[in-house]
Amino acid sequence: MSVVVITGGNKGLGLSQSRRFLDAGYAVHVVARSRANFDELGQGAVFHECDIAADKNADWLGNIHAAAGPISALVNNAGVHLKKPVWDVSADELENVLSINVKAMFAASGRYVALHRETGGAIVNVASMGGIIALPSAAAYVTAKTAVVGLTRSVAVDAAQFGIRCNAVSPGFIDTDMTRAVLAKDPARRDKIEGRIPSHKFGSPENVADSIFYLASDQAAYVNGVNLPVDGGYAIGF
Repeated sequence: MSVVVITGGNKGLGLSQSRRFLDAGYAVHVVARSRANFDELGQGAVFHECDIAADKNADWLGNIHAAAGPISALVNNAGVHLKKPVWDVSADELENVLSINVKAMFAASGRYVALHRETGGAIVNVASMGGIIALPSAAAYVTAKTAVVGLTRSVAVDAAQFGIRCNAVSPGFIDTDMTRAVLAKDPARRDKIEGRIPSHKFGSPENVADSIFYLASDQAAYVNGVNLPVDGGYAIGF
């Protein structure tokens, strides 16, 4: 049975990712600080409680590998957002955003490659449209997600010799409970966003999950180092 590890795979977009891999017959190992909605996943999913930002060497990944064997794909999904302009971001806030969004992903990617030099595999990093374009009042987040795109390219180049691919997805505006709640308070902003998307509609969590599954699968065997926008064309919109 193929094995996938998904950080933050028990809530938000991560929950849809876990379901997508479960539907395809994978053993899904979810790594998160709390169980959250994990119990909704049912059979085939395994929970690992861990603060990935605190584990500087990604020992959690080594433990899963030792127990489950080679990991077909690592999905670095866990992340945190911060809605503040650059002049209001404290040093501690910046460190928190970088620790979760970049440093933990960096460590996990390095550990994954070290463990799979003989077997090959795939890494999929969840970036953001903030890694493609600037977002207002999100300097720390944009900085972190831009770093994710650069990390993806570097790992893709360095790990190719071991048969390991590394790609990223950059979700745009996705129709989630959180997005709906935020934009319900600002209908004009939602209209503006939808007006820029060529299809004039938000994406679904399943759209993101399908893209991640594709990049992790053998169907993308010759795809390496890309950052795939899953945004309905928002980044190139009008």
